[in-house]
This record gives sequence, structure tokens and C-alpha cells, in this order.
Amino acid sequence: MAPEIRKVASEYGVPFELFAGLGASPMTMIGASALKRVPVLVSIPQFVGGGAVGIAIGDSISIASRSRLIADMLADADVIDESAVALTQEIHDDPFETYTGHGIWATWDQMKTYSLAGKVLIRIDLDPNLELAWEKERRDAEVQETINHGLPKTKCTGIPFRMEMSGFSRLEGSIPITADIGVAWPILVCALEERLGVRLNFVSASQESEEGRRMRDWIADEISYLDRAAMYAAAQRMLTPVPVLPDNPQAT
Repeated sequence: MAPEIRKVASEYGVPFELFAGLGASPMTMIGASALKRVPVLVSIPQFVGGGAVGIAIGDSISIASRSRLIADMLADADVIDESAVALTQEIHDDPFETYTGHGIWATWDQMKTYSLAGKVLIRIDLDPNLELAWEKERRDAEVQETINHGLPKTKCTGIPFRMEMSGFSRLEGSIPITADIGVAWPILVCALEERLGVRLNFVSASQESEEGRRMRDWIADEISYLDRAAMYAAAQRMLTPVPVLPDNPQAT
């Protein structure tokens, strides 16, 4: 259904994820987001491994529009959980982010930009070198000094240095968590649930556990596939198609 969703999403001027979410189960991320009108967007680098679905997602709206939507979402967030490298490029090489990214060029072009200054950035990563780079920067600003002198960060720090480590380690509000996201995420959610005083109806479990295996079986058995009719019905209630200009405006 991906090509069909892409075509209609383009007609409505909305991202693929929103249109598909209108017909998805509210127990899924895109279903819940469409129901609550909270943006859920696939980050641009993720298209590479998405096959035909990734192409359909990428073609539903322009790359410039998606970059702007992601930038606006990051600008509105107080806390950004950068887990499983899903947002790496958008955060650290964002065309609109001025604090650790490349947004200075957009500023010169009079485009709207935003800053990560004052935000909390949490990264869950299995690579212990991320936390090591973070510690080196906190101890003696080693990463920043290496950048200032234009030196190779891998040789100067003595650790394999990935591109996103630079911006992450230099951001004052960053917090590294060295762990498997499947293990760390349920713990974080339960702690958040307790802190906020709310009771969630469903919390995931580590996939390696017996509870995680039963959770996967329950999802496969109970969560319904995309409902095409519901998707179109919801779209007609909630969305307005983008007007199409005639080829010859003078003809009207």
C-alpha cells in the first residue's frame, strides 16, 4: 500500500506517516500520533534502508519540507532522546540548528533556525566510546580543542570517533547512556511513569526476556493491520487536500 499512501499523502500535503497513521491501530506509534495530532516523522537517513516503503515516505513531501518539520519538532522539545541513531544527522548536521550543527548557513540565507542550547539530549548507545568522548570533553574540553585546531579527532582522543560524537559531547545538556535500547527504554519509561504519577496501560519489555517474547506474540496476534477504509474516512474528516494550480492560470 506504500505507493498508494504516498500518492494520496502528497495530494493532501501531509507526510506519509500522518496519512498512514489515520488507519493504523492506536496502539502503534503512527496510530497514536495521528489520533493525538503529535508529529511522528521518519528521519531522512532512515530512508536509505527502507526499500520501497522508504522511497514512498521520502516522496510524500519534499526533503526541504521534512527537514523543516523535523527542525520545528526538535526546536519545540525540551528533552530529545537520540536512541538507536535515528536522529543523528538531523541533530548534529541539521540545516537549521545553529548551536552544534550547520544552521549558520541557513541563517545567512534569512531562513528560520533554532538552537540546541539549553536542551537536554539523551543518547542510548551500545558503543562505550560515546560516553568516553563525553567524559574527555567534560574533563578538559579535549574534543572542542581538537576541533579548534583542525586535528583528526580519532588520533587526538585515542578512540574510534563517529561523526555525531562531536556535537553530542560538546552539548552541555547531553547525557550518555551505554546500554541496549531494548533494555534501557522500559526502565526509563517506568521511571518516568513514577515521576509523573501516571499509570500507563502498556509498557514494553526487553525483547530478550520471557515477558518480551510474550509481548511480541501479543502484538502479532492483537494489533490489527492498517485499515484502508478507516484511513480514507479519517482523512476526509480531518484533512484538506492541497489545491492544485492549473497549468495555465490565465485560462481561469
